[in-house]
Amino acid sequence: AQKNQKYEAYLFTYFTGNRVIEEQIRFALSLDGLKFIALNNNDPVIKSANISRTGGVRDPHILRCEDGKTFYMVVTDMTSNKGLDSNRGMVLLKSTDLIYWTSATVHIPEVPAEFADVDRVWAPQTIYDPEVGKYMVYFSMRKGSSDYDKIYYSYTNDDFTKLETIPKQLFFNPAGTACIDGDIIEKDGQFHLFFKTEGSGNGIK
Repeated sequence: AQKNQKYEAYLFTYFTGNRVIEEQIRFALSLDGLKFIALNNNDPVIKSANISRTGGVRDPHILRCEDGKTFYMVVTDMTSNKGLDSNRGMVLLKSTDLIYWTSATVHIPEVPAEFADVDRVWAPQTIYDPEVGKYMVYFSMRKGSSDYDKIYYSYTNDDFTKLETIPKQLFFNPAGTACIDGDIIEKDGQFHLFFKTEGSGNGIK
């Protein structure tokens, strides 16, 4: 974004619950980052059935791109009523006005054969990698019930319609237990990864 550009509000994107009608993308605005007002009467701004394979989406994350005018949003392609091990991918969305969005689904088992046994892909987020010059999507993924959730990453193509590189593990938990819901924040040249542990010592790390 331009250094002299004036921003007027914070945009928050969210979903509201575990029913299909609640697993939809919603928007809210805030002037101070603390108190938010739901837009569109708290109704979905994008219909999940139009963009997903499962009919529902969860965990929306939105990013303003380096050009300052394009927005990328990633969501979990999932309906929880089918079970916590029922989803296999995510949805990539792109917009220049926050109203009209193009979208593409990513089904992880179709990427390389080594991920054929993946049974859940959760909470994708996007960050720009200045050294590579590409956008990186990172997400939690599990290769079957005998495995545990690990945080992976992959770079997208320039159109933000597919993963361009084979997913690789981003974080190796020394405890050997599940890590989900990763969030990477850059501050003063340092990148900080926050994540939630599952299985032992649960909490945000």
